[in-house]
This record gives sequence, C-alpha cells and structure tokens, in this order.
Amino acid sequence: MTPSLEPIPVHQQEVNEPNGNDFDEKQAAKQRTSRRSNSWDARCDYDEVNLGVAGGGVGLAGVGVTGLGATNGHANQIPRKLPALEIRGVSLEAKQRTDAVTKRERFKNAHGSGENSSLDMSGSNTAINILSSRKFQQRNSHLLAQSPTEKLIGLLKEHAGLKECNEETANHINSILAELYMRVRKNEKHYKRGFILGGLYGLVECSSPKILLGVARVVLALRVTGSNLTGACKLIFKVARNEQNDQLFHDNDLLDLLIDGLGRASPLDDPEACIYGYGSIRFLTSSSSGQERGAEVLMPSKDKNRNWTECLELPRKPATAPAPGTDTKQALVQLQNERYQKLSKQNTLVERLARHGAVELMVLHLQILNEAGATQKLTGPPLHSLYQLSAALRALSDVRQTRNSFEKDLNATEEQHDLLIAQEACGMQQQSIQLELACPHLVRAAEVATGELEVQANIVRTLSVLSEDSDCCHVLVNYTARIGMLLGPCCEIFDSGSEKLLSLFSRLGYILGNIMAKYDSARVQFYHNDVAMQYLLRVLELYSKEPLTLHNSLGDTVIDVLVKMIRVVANMSVNTEVGIGLGNMHNLGIIMLNLLNAITHMKAIQLKTDLQELLHATLGALHNLCFYQEQNSTPAQVLAAKGSLQSVLGDLATALYYALKTCRDDASQVETARVLGNLTRNDKARRYFCRNGGLALVVKQLSVNNASQAYDFKACAIGVLVNLLGDAENRAPFMQHKGAELLYSLLGASLQEEDWFLATIICQALWNLLIDASNVSDVCQEQVLDDVCDLLVDYLDEERLFEHSTRPDVVWEGFAVVATDLLERIQASYDKQEQEEAEAEKQKQKLQQKKFQKRNVEEAEDDVNEDEDDVYIEEM
Repeated sequence: MTPSLEPIPVHQQEVNEPNGNDFDEKQAAKQRTSRRSNSWDARCDYDEVNLGVAGGGVGLAGVGVTGLGATNGHANQIPRKLPALEIRGVSLEAKQRTDAVTKRERFKNAHGSGENSSLDMSGSNTAINILSSRKFQQRNSHLLAQSPTEKLIGLLKEHAGLKECNEETANHINSILAELYMRVRKNEKHYKRGFILGGLYGLVECSSPKILLGVARVVLALRVTGSNLTGACKLIFKVARNEQNDQLFHDNDLLDLLIDGLGRASPLDDPEACIYGYGSIRFLTSSSSGQERGAEVLMPSKDKNRNWTECLELPRKPATAPAPGTDTKQALVQLQNERYQKLSKQNTLVERLARHGAVELMVLHLQILNEAGATQKLTGPPLHSLYQLSAALRALSDVRQTRNSFEKDLNATEEQHDLLIAQEACGMQQQSIQLELACPHLVRAAEVATGELEVQANIVRTLSVLSEDSDCCHVLVNYTARIGMLLGPCCEIFDSGSEKLLSLFSRLGYILGNIMAKYDSARVQFYHNDVAMQYLLRVLELYSKEPLTLHNSLGDTVIDVLVKMIRVVANMSVNTEVGIGLGNMHNLGIIMLNLLNAITHMKAIQLKTDLQELLHATLGALHNLCFYQEQNSTPAQVLAAKGSLQSVLGDLATALYYALKTCRDDASQVETARVLGNLTRNDKARRYFCRNGGLALVVKQLSVNNASQAYDFKACAIGVLVNLLGDAENRAPFMQHKGAELLYSLLGASLQEEDWFLATIICQALWNLLIDASNVSDVCQEQVLDDVCDLLVDYLDEERLFEHSTRPDVVWEGFAVVATDLLERIQASYDKQEQEEAEAEKQKQKLQQKKFQKRNVEEAEDDVNEDEDDVYIEEM
C-alpha cells in the first residue's frame, strides 16, 4: 500500500520591509521633517514653487484675488503683535495682555527664590496660566461673536503675509477663523465669496498648521471649485505631510469637508485638487511604523508575502527610551500599546472617510479616468491623480488590515483587552469600508496605465494589499486571467536591470498566488487562458536565467519574483485537471529542474535565508506536480512535451537525491522528502533514485540520531521506503543495509509513544518487504519477525489499550487494519512453513516406510530361497 500524500495549497505569507535606504544624509534629514518624496515631483516638473506646498504658499483665486504674487513683498516681514480689538466701546490692547503676562512672571520669580518653593509653585503657576488663557479665549470668542463680518475680514487682512507667529497670535487668528467658519456654515450671504477669500489668501504662507487648516476649513465651507478648491487641498496637503499634525484632523470636520470638496472636482478637469486631496488622505491613513511617512510617498516599497503576526516591527528609534533597569517585556508591551493606539486613531479616520462616501467617490473618479484612458493615453496631471488615488486606496486598506492583525494575532495586554471590550460596548465595532468596490476598476486602471511602469506598479501594489482581504479577493477571482495578462507587455520590454519591472512582477505574482490559494475556479480559469499561461512561463523562464543575487535599489530581488511565480504554479496544481496539465506543460519541468540545481549548488552565505525560501517554494510546487506523475495517471498515448516535468522525471530524481544529501537544515530535508514521497510512485523515478544510491541514503539518514530527528522527515522518509520496497530488486539491497532491523526499531519506538500514524506506514513498509516472499524467513531473520509479531499482538489488544476509554482511537483503527494484515501475512507464512515441514516429514516417513517394506520383502525372498536350497539338499 502507498501512503496518500495529497497536494496542498501553498499559503503565502507577505512581510512589509522598509524602503530602500539609498538616500544620502541630506535627503534623509529632509524626509524626517517631511512625508513627501521628490522622485515623482522631479519627474513631473512639479517643484515646490509651482505647487505652493513649501515656502511658496497656496493661491486662492476669487473675486479681486490674483494669487500669491501680492504677498511676495512680505517675505521679510516680522511677526506682528495682536492688533487692538475694539468692539462696541470695549478695548483690549495687546499691551494690557503683555502686562498681565509680566505680572505673572514677577509673581513666579518672587515666590521661586528657593528650589523647593519653585517646585511647590510650579503646579499652581501652570494652573493659573491655563485658567487665564481659558478666560481670555472665552472673552475673545464672545467679543468676536459680536463683531460684524467686515471687522473679522479686516482683522485677518491685518495679518496678511504673516509667516512666523507665537502661540498667542496663532490662537487669536484661529479664533477669528473659527467664528468666520461658523458664519459660513450658517449660509450667511451678506458678503460675496470673493470678499471672504480676499481676507484669507494672505494667511497661506503662515507656518502655523492650525491657521492653515482654519483657512482651508473656511474655503471648503464656501463650496469653492476650480483653483480655489486646489488651493485648499494644497494647504491640507502641506499640514498632513507632518505626522505630528495628525491630531489636528481628529479635532474638527476637515476630512468631511475635504471629501465634499473632492466630490465637486473631476480628475480630468481638476487633477491637481485630486492629487493633493488624495495625497492628504494617503498621509493621514498611512500605517507605516518606525519611519516617516514621507520616506515613501511615490516610491514603492518591497512587498513580500505578509504575515502580520510574524513581522511586527517596533519603531527603531522609540520616542521615549526605557529607563535603565526597566523590564524589557514591559517596555515592549508599552511600545505595542502605543502602536495600537496610533492604529486605532488612524482607523477612526478611515471609518470617518468611509461614512462620508470616500470609497464611493474614489471609485467614481477611477471610472472617469478609466473611460478617458480607453480613448486616449493618460498623461500629465490626470495620470498623477490616478497614482495618488490608488495610493490612497491602499492606505485605507493597509490601516484596516494592520489593526486587525494587532487585535487578532498579538498577545494583547489587559489594557488592550479592556479597550476592545469598551469599544464593543459603545457600539464601535469596525464597519465595512467596501474596498472591494474598487477592485474591478483598479484592474482596469492597471491596464490603462500600461507603458507607465511607475504608475502601473503603484496600482498593482494597491491590488496586492487588497488581495489580502477576503472580500476583495473574492471579487478579484473573476479577473484572474486579466491580471495574468498584465505580465505580457512587461515581458516585451524585459530588462534585467529594470527596478520597476522587478517590483511589478513580484506584486502581480503575489496577487495571483493569493487568489489561487483560495479559489479553485481561479485555477481553472487561468489555466485555460493560454496567453496568460504563456506569459507566466515566460516570466519564470526569463528570471530563472538571471543571477539570483540581482536586486534593485528598492529591495526587490530576482528571488522575490521567482518565489511568487512558483507559488502561483504550486497553488494552481492543487486542482487535479490543472495539475495533470501542468505536468506536461512545455518547458515548465526544465525550468523547475534548473532552479533546483542552481539553488542546491549555490554557496551564498549572505543569501541563505532567501535561497532557503526559494528552495521551499520550488519543492512545494514539485510536491504538488509530482502527485499526478504516477505511472498510470497519464494516458500512454500522450507523449511528453519537450521540457515538461514528465520528460525530466529521471533527472529530477537525481537532483532530489543530491538535494537530500546536501541539505543541512531540517525544514529543507522535510520538503525534499515530501517531494520524493510523491515522485517515487513513478517507476522511472524510482530506478534513477536508487541507481544514484537513494535507498542507501534514506536508510542511513533514518538510522542516524533517531531520537533527535524531525518527526516530519521520519514520516516522509518511511513513505519513500514504502514506495521503493515495492520493487523486488530493492529488497535484497535493503536487507544488506539491515533495513529490517531498522524498521523494527522504528516500529517499537512509535508504538511505545502510541504514534499510530507512524506505526501504520512502518507496517506498510514491512508489508512491501515481505509481499512476494514465499517464505518470510528467507527474507528476514526469524528473530526479527518474532519480535515484530510480539509487538503487533501486544498493541492490537483493544481491551488493554482502551480499558479506560469509551471507544478506540480512530487513528488506531487504521493502524489495526494494516497491522492485522501484516500479522496474518507473517503468521500465514509460518503456518505454510510448518505445513510444508509436516508434509516433508510425512514424505520422509513414507520413504522410510517404503524402504523398510522393501527391505522386509527382500529379506523374505532371501528366506524363501534359502528354504528351497535346504529342501534340495535333503532330497539329495
């Protein structure tokens, strides 16, 4: 009997790795203060001056407003003091406020002469300052509420051109903007829109993020369009670049206003508004950890098969380092809590965006861009808006999946557990943000962006993140072949040194692998698309000939591409029809064989981990493919295609022998043994494997260090013996290597541990060893057979084994069937031998009896003759 080694789907695991760090120190310093990369801006000639993002400010066009040129004269302007605020006879000069601050300082100095007194009064001084500030803000807000709108606009114009300001000035201006926003929201129509915009544009060069967001809120509340909308989006983008400003977006309704504003824009007519609007959303929902978000704005990062439970990376430079002597575990828990809280805040923003229709709006804009791209090639700002739009979608999905991984897979502390319970009690369960709606349009967008590698790679990267979500993956099933077709144009422009091609191929393979790991219909659909299959094999063939050490500056490697494409093949071959077809697929076998030989003969210490991953992926695919290569699985009239797996079975068996011989780690040995377990069911493969000494190698590896040997390897290696001992010519060499004694020792160890599965396949190996023997004693020593029988009789005693159990173990029942057959086989041989011995003894006795009778007859005849002679003498 042969052990059933079913093909298994290869589940892929992606690890987000940090971006390439090939930036100089100056660029790194710039990235630490900004979330934005200059790679895309340099390409598109959108410099900082034109965009008005840094230094140049943002223009707000309106009635009587010509842009930012009017503010250039204020480049060297010193921050102003607060102007006098006169409302209905009430005057509060800035000097009075300064005097109040001076009095507080004097009071502090008078009572802080000693160290102890300074410490004692610090809390009181802080409370006094906060109380005074609150009273002033309340009175200021009350006075502003009584002011006419002309006065508010006039106050804002007095600060035109302001760049740097203290906190007091910023709070004053922000109070004016807040009051103005409230009036605009109440649909006050006493003044024209241009009049209000004219008072706002002079503040766009201010460095205070609160003021900039306040200006943007008022502008968006005016429901502007065109260049005014673009200017407001630029302001938000400028503030969102700095991660420290994230909390400002939690404290107001700016995101809701932003989505409303983008809803009035078109990615074709107002592309810059979409670029900066979606760029802001991307920054605010970026889930990067331990690095500035701007380190990768338009630079794709390396995507591997991610498993969030295993690849949690804490920040490399924590904001607060643990004090000396602090418990490391406690510090780790604290960092995890901080990371979880940050993700929770980002997830709150994602849910707010989703509730306000952000995903539906993004889908609509994708449709507009796709329709335009169907008639003519997208270029310029519309193409750039497509880039940022797809990146924003990826950020939304990334936050949700990262937060889910924290809740599901990390060992949550009690604080996290209590927080989750509190959220559920308050009805704060996560809502679906329906990102699956964007999947079909992203596939179409990737087709539209053909030829624009950077944009297409970014769209495909978004799809790769979405493919990890079950709902999105379910939608992508119907587009599996179309995703595979994206490989074609890239093959035509193949360049081994192209950085973008490595990234694109790697992510396309990741998407296809995720889909085919779950859905059998996708495997069949892709296999029956001949063009997509040829593109897949073409990518494998191209990169299998490239040096395995090749990589790009972004961290993508040739090994990454090969691993993901091979896993596509492995997951496809789970389907029986597809697996049989792939076994006779042109060139697939020779590609896999060459890869296996290259990996096993390569000595690269620096690539040890990557090479091991590639080896396991290759062996996983071969394990599934070889399952269908049994002698009778393919019709005899079907000729093996050139370079197919069927045509290289002998060479593959030789390569696996060498791989098993040279493997040093347990995991590689196990995977190699798995492949051999399926491959050695083919008689040609068995002959080649044994011809190279495979039988002796398996016996040797099973004989050494049995106690410390990996259990999976032991089970797979015994399965290989089951297949090899099916051939009569292998039994004598097996006995010469003391194989029967080895099987007996393995059987005794497994039965002692009550490992019924391992005991079952050992009994199968013994069965194949004795199956053709007319007398088992001629094959194996009687002492070994007697010991095996004693073991089997002892562990087939159901009453003894399960006297305290209601019913026998299910696995034991399977063992009992095989063990009983083996015991009966040995006993039958013994009985036959005894019967033959009895027959021989009986025949011997018969022969002896015949001889005795013959001798008696002869003696009687002699007596008669003697009597006759005597009578004759007497007559004489």
